[in-house]
Amino acid sequence: SEIWAVAFVGDSQVVIGCADGGIRRWKIEDKQQQGPTIQLGDDFRSLAVSNDGRWIVSGNRGKKATVWNGVTHKRACEFAGYDGPVTAVDISGDCTKAVAGCYGTTGTARIFGITSGAELLPDSPVSHRNIRGVKFSPDGSRFATVSDDLSFRVYSTRDGQVLFDSGTRYSSETLDMVTPLAWSADGQQLFIATRGKITCFNISKSSSSDWSIHESLARVSIASNGIFIACSAGRSISLWDCMSHERIGTITHTAHINCIALSSCGGYLACGRGKNIMIHNLRDDLPSKYFVSNVSEHPRHAM
Repeated sequence: SEIWAVAFVGDSQVVIGCADGGIRRWKIEDKQQQGPTIQLGDDFRSLAVSNDGRWIVSGNRGKKATVWNGVTHKRACEFAGYDGPVTAVDISGDCTKAVAGCYGTTGTARIFGITSGAELLPDSPVSHRNIRGVKFSPDGSRFATVSDDLSFRVYSTRDGQVLFDSGTRYSSETLDMVTPLAWSADGQQLFIATRGKITCFNISKSSSSDWSIHESLARVSIASNGIFIACSAGRSISLWDCMSHERIGTITHTAHINCIALSSCGGYLACGRGKNIMIHNLRDDLPSKYFVSNVSEHPRHAM
Protein backbone atom coordinates (compact mmCIF):
# COMPACT_ATOMS: atom_id res chain seq x y z
CA SER A 1 0.00 0.00 0.00
CA GLU A 2 1.15 3.57 -0.70
CA ILE A 3 3.26 5.02 2.14
CA TRP A 4 1.94 8.36 3.36
CA ALA A 5 4.02 8.97 6.51
CA VAL A 6 7.23 7.77 8.13
CA ALA A 7 8.91 8.28 11.51
CA PHE A 8 12.02 6.88 13.19
CA VAL A 9 12.23 4.79 16.35
CA GLY A 10 15.75 5.64 17.47
CA ASP A 11 18.16 4.93 14.63
CA SER A 12 17.34 1.28 14.05
CA GLN A 13 13.63 1.17 13.17
CA VAL A 14 11.01 3.11 11.23
CA VAL A 15 7.25 3.35 11.62
CA ILE A 16 5.20 3.87 8.46
CA GLY A 17 1.59 4.90 7.90
CA CYS A 18 -0.07 3.59 4.75
CA ALA A 19 -3.03 4.44 2.55
CA ASP A 20 -4.77 1.20 3.60
CA GLY A 21 -5.02 2.51 7.17
CA GLY A 22 -2.22 0.28 8.43
CA ILE A 23 0.68 1.39 10.64
CA ARG A 24 3.73 -0.87 10.59
CA ARG A 25 7.10 -0.88 12.37
CA TRP A 26 10.17 -2.17 10.53
CA LYS A 27 13.70 -2.98 11.61
CA ILE A 28 16.10 -1.30 9.19
CA GLU A 29 18.96 -3.80 9.38
CA ASP A 30 17.07 -6.97 8.42
CA LYS A 31 13.99 -5.34 6.83
CA GLN A 32 11.65 -7.34 9.07
CA GLN A 33 8.31 -6.09 10.37
CA GLN A 34 8.23 -5.80 14.15
CA GLY A 35 4.98 -6.71 15.86
CA PRO A 36 1.50 -6.78 14.33
CA THR A 37 0.12 -4.17 11.94
CA ILE A 38 -1.91 -1.46 13.65
CA GLN A 39 -5.11 -1.28 11.64
CA LEU A 40 -7.04 1.99 11.90
CA GLY A 41 -10.80 1.97 11.56
CA ASP A 42 -10.73 4.86 9.10
CA ASP A 43 -8.30 6.48 6.67
CA PHE A 44 -4.88 7.27 8.11
CA ARG A 45 -3.99 10.98 8.17
CA SER A 46 -1.05 11.69 10.53
CA LEU A 47 1.65 9.94 12.54
CA ALA A 48 4.18 10.65 15.32
CA VAL A 49 6.50 8.43 17.39
CA SER A 50 7.94 9.31 20.80
CA ASN A 51 11.70 9.74 21.16
CA ASP A 52 11.93 6.66 23.37
CA GLY A 53 9.86 4.55 20.97
CA ARG A 54 7.29 3.67 23.63
CA TRP A 55 4.37 5.47 22.01
CA ILE A 56 2.85 5.96 18.56
CA VAL A 57 0.17 8.58 17.94
CA SER A 58 -2.02 8.49 14.84
CA GLY A 59 -4.74 10.72 13.46
CA ASN A 60 -7.46 9.62 11.04
CA ARG A 61 -10.31 10.83 8.89
CA GLY A 62 -12.72 9.55 11.53
CA LYS A 63 -12.03 12.65 13.68
CA LYS A 64 -9.96 10.77 16.26
CA ALA A 65 -6.40 10.73 17.58
CA THR A 66 -5.16 7.46 19.06
CA VAL A 67 -2.17 6.60 21.26
CA TRP A 68 -0.71 3.13 20.71
CA ASN A 69 1.81 1.19 22.77
CA GLY A 70 4.94 1.28 20.60
CA VAL A 71 6.01 -2.24 21.61
CA THR A 72 2.77 -4.24 21.75
CA HIS A 73 0.91 -2.03 19.23
CA LYS A 74 -2.17 -2.16 21.44
CA ARG A 75 -4.42 0.87 21.81
CA ALA A 76 -3.53 2.87 24.94
CA CYS A 77 -6.09 5.70 24.72
CA GLU A 78 -8.17 7.59 22.21
CA PHE A 79 -9.21 11.22 21.82
CA ALA A 80 -12.41 11.98 19.93
CA GLY A 81 -14.65 15.02 19.54
CA TYR A 82 -12.77 16.78 16.75
CA ASP A 83 -14.78 18.56 14.08
CA GLY A 84 -12.76 17.19 11.17
CA PRO A 85 -10.00 14.74 10.16
CA VAL A 86 -7.02 14.75 12.55
CA THR A 87 -4.41 15.96 10.08
CA ALA A 88 -1.50 16.68 12.44
CA VAL A 89 -0.04 15.06 15.56
CA ASP A 90 3.16 15.40 17.57
CA ILE A 91 4.73 14.12 20.81
CA SER A 92 6.75 16.27 23.20
CA GLY A 93 10.47 15.66 23.58
CA ASP A 94 10.02 14.27 27.11
CA CYS A 95 7.49 11.75 25.74
CA THR A 96 4.75 12.75 28.21
CA LYS A 97 2.37 14.82 26.06
CA ALA A 98 0.70 14.57 22.66
CA VAL A 99 -0.87 17.33 20.59
CA ALA A 100 -3.36 16.68 17.81
CA GLY A 101 -4.94 19.17 15.41
CA CYS A 102 -7.81 18.77 12.97
CA TYR A 103 -8.84 20.15 9.62
CA GLY A 104 -12.13 22.04 9.86
CA THR A 105 -13.70 25.49 9.80
CA THR A 106 -13.34 25.65 13.58
CA GLY A 107 -10.21 23.50 13.70
CA THR A 108 -8.89 22.72 17.14
CA ALA A 109 -5.61 21.52 18.63
CA ARG A 110 -5.73 19.67 21.93
CA ILE A 111 -2.99 18.46 24.29
CA PHE A 112 -3.23 15.19 26.20
CA GLY A 113 -1.16 13.36 28.78
CA ILE A 114 0.02 10.20 27.05
CA THR A 115 -0.08 7.87 30.06
CA SER A 116 -3.09 9.45 31.78
CA GLY A 117 -5.16 10.02 28.66
CA ALA A 118 -6.38 13.27 30.24
CA GLU A 119 -6.82 16.48 28.26
CA LEU A 120 -4.36 19.00 29.71
CA LEU A 121 -6.02 22.25 28.61
CA PRO A 122 -9.76 21.47 28.82
CA ASP A 123 -10.66 25.07 29.71
CA SER A 124 -8.37 26.71 27.13
CA PRO A 125 -9.29 25.28 23.71
CA VAL A 126 -6.88 26.12 20.91
CA SER A 127 -8.77 27.09 17.76
CA HIS A 128 -7.09 27.48 14.36
CA ARG A 129 -8.96 26.88 11.14
CA ASN A 130 -7.90 24.00 8.86
CA ILE A 131 -4.79 22.85 10.74
CA ARG A 132 -2.15 21.14 8.59
CA GLY A 133 0.73 20.88 11.05
CA VAL A 134 1.47 20.87 14.79
CA LYS A 135 4.89 20.78 16.42
CA PHE A 136 6.22 21.04 19.97
CA SER A 137 9.25 23.27 20.52
CA PRO A 138 12.44 21.38 21.45
CA ASP A 139 11.99 22.06 25.19
CA GLY A 140 8.24 21.36 25.06
CA SER A 141 7.26 24.70 26.58
CA ARG A 142 5.50 25.82 23.40
CA PHE A 143 3.80 24.32 20.38
CA ALA A 144 2.95 25.70 16.97
CA THR A 145 0.09 25.17 14.53
CA VAL A 146 -0.02 26.02 10.84
CA SER A 147 -3.15 26.34 8.71
CA ASP A 148 -3.64 25.73 5.00
CA ASP A 149 -3.65 29.51 4.48
CA LEU A 150 -0.09 29.35 5.94
CA SER A 151 -0.98 31.38 8.99
CA PHE A 152 0.76 30.02 12.06
CA ARG A 153 0.46 30.47 15.80
CA VAL A 154 2.69 29.67 18.74
CA TYR A 155 1.11 28.75 22.07
CA SER A 156 2.19 28.14 25.64
CA THR A 157 1.99 24.44 26.45
CA ARG A 158 1.25 25.29 30.09
CA ASP A 159 -1.92 27.36 29.61
CA GLY A 160 -2.67 27.50 25.87
CA GLN A 161 -2.06 31.24 25.65
CA VAL A 162 -1.28 32.53 22.15
CA LEU A 163 2.32 33.79 22.22
CA PHE A 164 2.55 34.70 18.53
CA ASP A 165 0.05 34.95 15.67
CA SER A 166 1.34 35.54 12.15
CA GLY A 167 -2.06 36.42 10.69
CA THR A 168 -2.99 35.10 7.25
CA ARG A 169 0.16 34.88 5.15
CA TYR A 170 -1.00 33.62 1.79
CA SER A 171 -3.90 32.09 -0.07
CA SER A 172 -2.69 28.55 -0.64
CA GLU A 173 -3.69 25.35 -2.31
CA THR A 174 -4.69 22.67 0.16
CA LEU A 175 -1.60 20.92 1.49
CA ASP A 176 -2.69 17.33 2.04
CA MET A 177 -0.53 14.75 3.81
CA VAL A 178 2.55 16.90 4.35
CA THR A 179 4.71 17.84 7.35
CA PRO A 180 5.17 21.59 6.98
CA LEU A 181 6.67 22.60 10.36
CA ALA A 182 10.10 22.39 12.02
CA TRP A 183 11.88 24.22 14.87
CA SER A 184 15.52 25.24 15.21
CA ALA A 185 17.41 23.63 18.10
CA ASP A 186 17.22 26.79 20.24
CA GLY A 187 13.46 27.14 19.73
CA GLN A 188 13.82 30.68 18.37
CA GLN A 189 13.17 29.91 14.69
CA LEU A 190 10.14 28.21 13.18
CA PHE A 191 10.32 26.92 9.61
CA ILE A 192 7.24 26.55 7.40
CA ALA A 193 7.39 24.89 3.99
CA THR A 194 5.12 25.58 1.05
CA ARG A 195 5.32 25.19 -2.70
CA GLY A 196 8.58 26.70 -3.93
CA LYS A 197 10.00 28.01 -0.66
CA ILE A 198 10.68 27.75 3.05
CA THR A 199 9.77 30.63 5.33
CA CYS A 200 11.78 31.16 8.52
CA PHE A 201 10.14 33.09 11.35
CA ASN A 202 12.31 34.47 14.13
CA ILE A 203 9.94 34.25 17.09
CA SER A 204 11.79 36.61 19.43
CA LYS A 205 12.20 39.32 16.78
CA SER A 206 8.82 38.77 15.07
CA SER A 207 10.60 38.86 11.71
CA SER A 208 10.60 36.50 8.74
CA SER A 209 12.65 35.61 5.69
CA ASP A 210 12.05 33.33 2.70
CA TRP A 211 14.33 31.21 0.59
CA SER A 212 13.54 29.34 -2.60
CA ILE A 213 13.78 25.58 -2.82
CA HIS A 214 14.52 23.27 -5.71
CA GLU A 215 10.95 22.62 -6.88
CA SER A 216 8.16 25.16 -7.25
CA LEU A 217 5.22 22.96 -8.28
CA ALA A 218 5.30 19.89 -6.02
CA ARG A 219 3.97 19.83 -2.48
CA VAL A 220 6.65 20.13 0.18
CA SER A 221 7.49 18.30 3.41
CA ILE A 222 10.29 19.13 5.82
CA ALA A 223 12.06 17.34 8.66
CA SER A 224 14.75 18.67 10.97
CA ASN A 225 17.02 17.73 13.87
CA GLY A 226 17.18 21.43 14.80
CA ILE A 227 20.55 21.91 13.08
CA PHE A 228 19.65 21.27 9.45
CA ILE A 229 16.47 20.81 7.43
CA ALA A 230 15.64 18.11 4.90
CA CYS A 231 13.08 19.35 2.38
CA SER A 232 11.34 17.03 -0.08
CA ALA A 233 9.55 18.20 -3.22
CA GLY A 234 8.91 16.09 -6.28
CA ARG A 235 11.74 13.60 -6.75
CA SER A 236 14.41 15.53 -4.87
CA ILE A 237 15.41 16.34 -1.30
CA SER A 238 17.42 19.44 -0.52
CA LEU A 239 19.34 19.87 2.76
CA TRP A 240 19.62 23.31 4.41
CA ASP A 241 21.57 24.79 7.31
CA CYS A 242 19.09 26.11 9.92
CA MET A 243 21.23 29.12 10.84
CA SER A 244 22.74 30.25 7.52
CA HIS A 245 19.81 29.06 5.35
CA GLU A 246 22.39 27.81 2.85
CA ARG A 247 21.90 24.62 0.88
CA ILE A 248 24.32 21.95 2.09
CA GLY A 249 23.27 18.98 -0.03
CA THR A 250 20.85 17.43 -2.52
CA ILE A 251 19.52 13.89 -2.91
CA THR A 252 17.70 12.86 -6.09
CA HIS A 253 15.36 9.90 -6.51
CA THR A 254 13.85 8.33 -9.61
CA ALA A 255 10.32 8.38 -8.16
CA HIS A 256 8.13 10.96 -6.45
CA ILE A 257 8.75 11.25 -2.70
CA ASN A 258 5.60 11.15 -0.55
CA CYS A 259 7.13 11.67 2.89
CA ILE A 260 10.41 12.00 4.78
CA ALA A 261 11.76 11.69 8.31
CA LEU A 262 15.08 12.32 10.05
CA SER A 263 16.39 10.26 12.93
CA SER A 264 16.79 12.26 16.14
CA CYS A 265 20.55 12.59 15.67
CA GLY A 266 20.07 13.62 12.03
CA GLY A 267 22.30 10.85 10.73
CA TYR A 268 19.62 8.96 8.83
CA LEU A 269 16.97 10.10 6.38
CA ALA A 270 13.96 7.95 5.51
CA CYS A 271 12.08 8.60 2.26
CA GLY A 272 8.68 7.12 1.41
CA ARG A 273 8.34 6.47 -2.34
CA GLY A 274 5.21 4.66 -3.45
CA LYS A 275 5.18 1.38 -1.53
CA ASN A 276 8.88 1.53 -0.58
CA ILE A 277 11.12 3.19 2.01
CA MET A 278 14.70 4.25 1.27
CA ILE A 279 17.10 4.94 4.17
CA HIS A 280 20.06 7.27 3.54
CA ASN A 281 23.10 7.56 5.83
CA LEU A 282 23.70 11.33 5.74
CA ARG A 283 27.04 10.96 7.52
CA ASP A 284 28.38 10.04 4.10
CA ASP A 285 27.35 13.45 2.75
CA LEU A 286 27.46 16.06 5.55
CA PRO A 287 30.10 17.29 8.05
CA SER A 288 29.89 15.95 11.61
CA LYS A 289 28.76 19.34 12.99
CA TYR A 290 25.27 18.67 11.62
CA PHE A 291 24.68 15.61 13.80
CA VAL A 292 23.58 15.60 17.41
CA SER A 293 25.61 12.57 18.54
CA ASN A 294 27.62 9.67 17.21
CA VAL A 295 25.77 6.38 16.81
CA SER A 296 26.42 3.09 15.05
CA GLU A 297 26.12 3.38 11.31
CA HIS A 298 23.88 1.58 8.84
CA PRO A 299 24.57 1.35 5.13
CA ARG A 300 21.98 2.66 2.69
CA HIS A 301 18.88 0.48 2.73
CA ALA A 302 15.86 0.05 0.49
CA MET A 303 12.80 -1.48 2.13
